[in-house]
Amino acid sequence: MKHRRITILNVMIFLAAFSISAAAQTATATIRGVVDDGSGKVIAGATVTLTNTSTGLARNFAVNEQGQYYFNFIEPGSYQLLIKAAGFESYLRQGLTLEVGQAAEVDVSLKPGSVTETMTVVANTQQLETGNAALGAVIDRKTIDDLPLNGRNPYQLLALSSGVNSTRASRGSNPTANGSMAISINGGRALTNEVLVDGAPVTLKADTQPALRPSPDSVQEFKVVTNSFSAEYGRTGGGALNFSTKAGTNQYRGTIYEFLRNDAMDATSFFSNRSGSGKEKLRFNQFGGNYGGPILKNKLFFFANYEGLRIRQSTLRITNVPTAKMKTGDFSDLLGATLCTNAQNQAGVCGGAFTTALNVRDTNNQQIQARAGMIYTPAATAQRRVYAGNIIPAAQLNPVGIKVLSAIPDPNRPGLTNNFVYNEPLTTNANQFVTRIDYNLSAKHQIFGRFTREMNDDTGAGQLGGSAASTTAVANSATRAVNVAIDHVYTVSPGFILHGNAGWTRGTAVRTQLSDGFDLTSLGFPSNIANASGDSKVFPSFGVTGYTTLGPLRNFGNSLNNQDTFSFVGEASMVKGAHVIKAGGTYRLYRISIFRADDPAGNFAFTRSFTARTPTDQLSGDAAASLALGIPQSGRLGIVPRLAVQNPYFGLYLQDDWNVNRRLTVNLGLRYESDLPTTERYDRLTNFGTDLLFPVAVNITFPVNLNIPARTGNPRGAIINLGRSGFRERKQSKSDLNNFAPRLGLALKLDDKTVLRAGGGIFYAPMTGGGVSTTSFGVIGDLGESAYIATLDGGITPASNLSNPFPNGIAAPTGAAAGLLTGYGRQTLTTRLAEIRNPYSGQWNLSLQRELPWRMLAEVAYTGNAGIGILGGTTDLNQLSPEALALGATVLNTQVPNPFLTLPVDQRPPAGTPLSTATLTVAQLLRPYPQYGQVQSFFANDSHSSYHALQAKLSHRLSDTLSFQGSYTFAKLIDNISAIQAAASVQTPNFQDNNNRRLDKSISTIDARHRFVGNAIYALPFGKGRRWLNNNALAGAFIGGWTTNMIVQYQGGFPLAITAVALAGQTGLAFTNLRPNLIGDPKIEGGTTEQRSDQWFNTAAFAQPASFATGSTPRTLPNVRGPAHFSVNFGIHKNFAFGEKRRLQFRAEAFNLFNRANFDNPGTTFGYRRSAPDADGAQILFLNQVVLEPL
Repeated sequence: MKHRRITILNVMIFLAAFSISAAAQTATATIRGVVDDGSGKVIAGATVTLTNTSTGLARNFAVNEQGQYYFNFIEPGSYQLLIKAAGFESYLRQGLTLEVGQAAEVDVSLKPGSVTETMTVVANTQQLETGNAALGAVIDRKTIDDLPLNGRNPYQLLALSSGVNSTRASRGSNPTANGSMAISINGGRALTNEVLVDGAPVTLKADTQPALRPSPDSVQEFKVVTNSFSAEYGRTGGGALNFSTKAGTNQYRGTIYEFLRNDAMDATSFFSNRSGSGKEKLRFNQFGGNYGGPILKNKLFFFANYEGLRIRQSTLRITNVPTAKMKTGDFSDLLGATLCTNAQNQAGVCGGAFTTALNVRDTNNQQIQARAGMIYTPAATAQRRVYAGNIIPAAQLNPVGIKVLSAIPDPNRPGLTNNFVYNEPLTTNANQFVTRIDYNLSAKHQIFGRFTREMNDDTGAGQLGGSAASTTAVANSATRAVNVAIDHVYTVSPGFILHGNAGWTRGTAVRTQLSDGFDLTSLGFPSNIANASGDSKVFPSFGVTGYTTLGPLRNFGNSLNNQDTFSFVGEASMVKGAHVIKAGGTYRLYRISIFRADDPAGNFAFTRSFTARTPTDQLSGDAAASLALGIPQSGRLGIVPRLAVQNPYFGLYLQDDWNVNRRLTVNLGLRYESDLPTTERYDRLTNFGTDLLFPVAVNITFPVNLNIPARTGNPRGAIINLGRSGFRERKQSKSDLNNFAPRLGLALKLDDKTVLRAGGGIFYAPMTGGGVSTTSFGVIGDLGESAYIATLDGGITPASNLSNPFPNGIAAPTGAAAGLLTGYGRQTLTTRLAEIRNPYSGQWNLSLQRELPWRMLAEVAYTGNAGIGILGGTTDLNQLSPEALALGATVLNTQVPNPFLTLPVDQRPPAGTPLSTATLTVAQLLRPYPQYGQVQSFFANDSHSSYHALQAKLSHRLSDTLSFQGSYTFAKLIDNISAIQAAASVQTPNFQDNNNRRLDKSISTIDARHRFVGNAIYALPFGKGRRWLNNNALAGAFIGGWTTNMIVQYQGGFPLAITAVALAGQTGLAFTNLRPNLIGDPKIEGGTTEQRSDQWFNTAAFAQPASFATGSTPRTLPNVRGPAHFSVNFGIHKNFAFGEKRRLQFRAEAFNLFNRANFDNPGTTFGYRRSAPDADGAQILFLNQVVLEPL
């Protein structure tokens, strides 16, 4: 009894030391089986020995009364299984390969005889998955080594699994962009996948992306689990990726390699051909080496890997820029067809129903017939006038706007669209180091530790050739990553094992903008704006609709962000009769230190609205003309603090794998977990209290003729400064502590070659995905925000211009000093609600596996995934009610005296805010919270999804000559928001109408209806040891020994989401994701992808909706999809042996073998010219590899 107490105490201390986890997601395998005498009678007491043939480590198990043996926490690798029992021949199974995450099952029938006699079996067939109901795939070492990898990124190999698709519009052979992993697994959001390396998470808090990409030569193998996995896995809404790194063995082994790519062996891309810009340059050099072996044989091992990457390349940028004439105010080149009106007085190109000439007056008071592309004066008249000759007089040009336009290079191609072509030079320097030590301390204790360090430096010149106005996805960025994993397995007894894992991942990103050090006063901006930019003195951001974006990408300046993930796992495994019971848990701590200057030099958006015939007209006006006049539609300038946020995560699980009999295995699991609320070191986060009374009473009245009831008293709604201003609560949301996640799986062997499996469960997704920005964390009082006030009369007359965009001064941060008045009068508040909860999904599957002749394995599966409370984008809590919207644009745009200015001075909105003007619109005063502009709730649980798929897979493995796998997925994904955690290049981040969210339910923007992926490795049958020419040394030297490999991918196009531009004066009042009206058939029939690249859909099928009205177009158009992707990657290699233990490998690989142009989705903003879509992978690339490795 005393010994038992000590053992239980040790277990409790062990689990406490490793905290309690959520992810017993170890990079190990299990093997179990039943031993009998051939007649069905079990042989209790038989000795089972499992030996790692690489390290010599042996583990023993005595078969229990049910005739079962079980080994857990087994490192992936090659093993032999030896079973001995008195009165029976010994059984030896050699060549047994155990893979990461595998639940292998090997039943053995012993023959009567002497124990000194041995029956030897060589494992060489695929195994049915009889141990659980989880769907997924293992990517083994041979696949990693042999298949062609563009950029040698192991994440590409995820695409080999059923149910996996890239959510980027461009779905080339490399599904990652700038280190991100845009992969949706069985309908789950791309930013909710779990990524583990040696059992330690490498994902970060901001967007759940991995901090690093493991070098393929450091990876032993990895597994992607796609549906209904055990309770050991948590914090995922899609799938889980589990990498196992290489370890040293009893043999010294090493590799040195170099991969070379050069544009001399590339095909010219589609748009380079069409633009005549010449081939894009490429110098790609990837090199490295690794070495491993024993320090003490059978005890202590080492492995080390280094990989370097040097890329010098150019990438084609095709953009729209204003012409030289436009920069002087001459927009005569925009003049198009004459315009007429129809019976409903709607304007259109003359012809058909449009028969009555539309006459207007120009600035010379001459009556002329209107033409498309005319530029009108932004004046408050009954009818705006056309600039004579479509030329803005020099005296009316804004000096700041003209200087901004002068920073844009002139077109180098004819025309108004796609008229600037530039091959942007890009450089990448990257290095990665991996070191791993394994120590078999004894038969009971195995320990390993691994350290990975990755460094990447990227530079670019931008799409405008190095101009200060250039935008680039790269800028001058430096990223650093560190990942550490320590793992310990303690075999207390053969049937009772303890396991612990500790990890740390750090990701650091430094971005320096191309225009760093820019002097804003050189553009003519006032000095107060230049002084406010602080350490981020950069070119301002300008969004000019229909033209290239200017200034820093995503509107932020220089940045420095550190993210840390600390993880601790502890778990126990016990065999109890026919049950294998596991229990344990994890604790993680996620931290981010953020400095990202959002809009430090100003961010201004220009549209056609102020220069069109009317603010809503889409046949006239131009955004570049609005810029020349210096009249943005919106703008802001931000002063942001440095943040330090963190949130913990925990999870507990209990799993029972019950081997009911030889045919049926039942997996029962229960998980309890939670992503706990976020806090900030200095309490600078906020919530929005929807029911709090604002501390200022105001009397809001309306003109009698409008017949609108008055609003008196204290309006509801106020900002809560967490941890300050009398609020003790520091957490940004309430703790969500009811997250129980049951799991159930069944595996039934119908016969020796067929297994039927079914499973289901609840899975809680991470509370992340918003990126690294100050505003997304709900900072308000400590964020200085100055809003540009565009108009006071519903978009008819500009209220200000670029020469002095913030006439009331620059708003400085106030901290929490204002208390409940924080954010009073601001244009936009981005905060969060306390009621946010952990999103979750229900997953289920039904699958049938069948062993076929010739060592093939077939599987057909139905999978489902229902997402509930998924994190959406931003929800505007201050949208006008349906009753208010019903009043119409005339009433809503009516200016009335500002009632807030009748209050005592200390109760008025701060000067310079949109609510500090002499008049306000009726629409503003009818908002639910009239004391604010937009109130955006970030990370609301307002999205849902539904996914159903039929998946079929055929594979052939473990053959010296041929292995292949083909997977087809037929799927349908429905949701109401595709953003934040979706990582889609075409997103619908907000609802069109927050009061009627049913309008947004549609086919998802990441719905890939059809997807096929196949891969094959084939050793050509020539040369020594092969079928033909095996005795001809000369012929064998030249044509013998070659192995070919191939990856074929097809993925259907994504549905298009057509959007419209919100009108001046309406932004934030009505619809945040406005869509146009659908008035015709948008689909264009016929034509090749290349022929349709300039016009993918019928733009005439859409019309701008009226002011304060929703568009009738569905959120996505299921019958109008973006281009499909098809690619074939092909490789060939041969090994040349020299000496007894070395070989030299030559390899050549071609990516996109047939040089097919794979296009991105087209631009989908209705009413504006669009740049040409990018063409991904329209080139052929060759690669050479040299490997030196002991045989």
